[in-house]
Amino acid sequence: MERVKIYFPDGHLEESVWNALVESGYRLQKSERGYLIGVDHPDIIFKQVRPQIMPFYVMRGKGDGGFTGEDIFENARLAYRDMDERVMVLERLKFRPTKLVVAVSEELYPDVMSIEDFVAEVGDREVMFASEFPEIARKYAERVGLNAVVFDPIGKTEASLISPEPEADIILEVTESGTTLRENGARIIDVIKREVFSIFIANRRSMKDDRKREIMENLITDIKEVLNSRDYVSLVFNVPEEENISGILKFLTERGFDPTVSQLSQGGVAMHVILDRSQVKFLKPNLRSLGARRIATSPVITFGD
Repeated sequence: MERVKIYFPDGHLEESVWNALVESGYRLQKSERGYLIGVDHPDIIFKQVRPQIMPFYVMRGKGDGGFTGEDIFENARLAYRDMDERVMVLERLKFRPTKLVVAVSEELYPDVMSIEDFVAEVGDREVMFASEFPEIARKYAERVGLNAVVFDPIGKTEASLISPEPEADIILEVTESGTTLRENGARIIDVIKREVFSIFIANRRSMKDDRKREIMENLITDIKEVLNSRDYVSLVFNVPEEENISGILKFLTERGFDPTVSQLSQGGVAMHVILDRSQVKFLKPNLRSLGARRIATSPVITFGD
């Protein structure tokens, strides 16, 4: 029976996807050559490629699906007119988001603080515009009125701004915090998109196959459950005195909790709730005052609602 071929990302997405799959119960192992990733699922093949090429491969039916970025997919949609006819976004995933920004060299353009400043500075002069998202860069250059020669530096985009004789006047790049850009003497002058998330894309023909669709949907559900659970903890505590039980139950149920209650061998009960970790600091003082003891938290993965 044909297995479902899924493209696994390299780069900054690799660790996030790998960890989420491991947390949800998948056993992964890289092959010696590093391009095939072994998985203990009989119906899945993982092949590692750069996220930038995934939309093209999935569009051409070389794979059934893959993990890539919203920015990469948007660039592919601009490059290939039939992308939307052949590829769909199956899920937007809550991995650590990045930003899509425009930057220039602080050394070359010390007075440029905004894209408007840059356009005024260069006028009609031809400028070199570097980006791994050339279609997005071309569209942006047209919108702001730049006479730009757009090129793909094939990685390390910020390096094209470094003197002497930099290859680019301006770049369009993704960043998490801007640290790498600053370390390379680049100044952000515009933010095109403040949150760029990871996505799972799928070939539309593959999605018409019930078996393939179910495998990919289950894979994404497993990852989503892990990601959603990272904000939650399991809160457990003892209530050793019988007279305190009803008060704590009333306190919790009024706040929307439905605690699990277990009898302790020496009298009293143990209670357990799952909640957002941000709530714990507010609940603990109240629970202590109501008679809770040995309060503890632990990570949890919730499967479904």
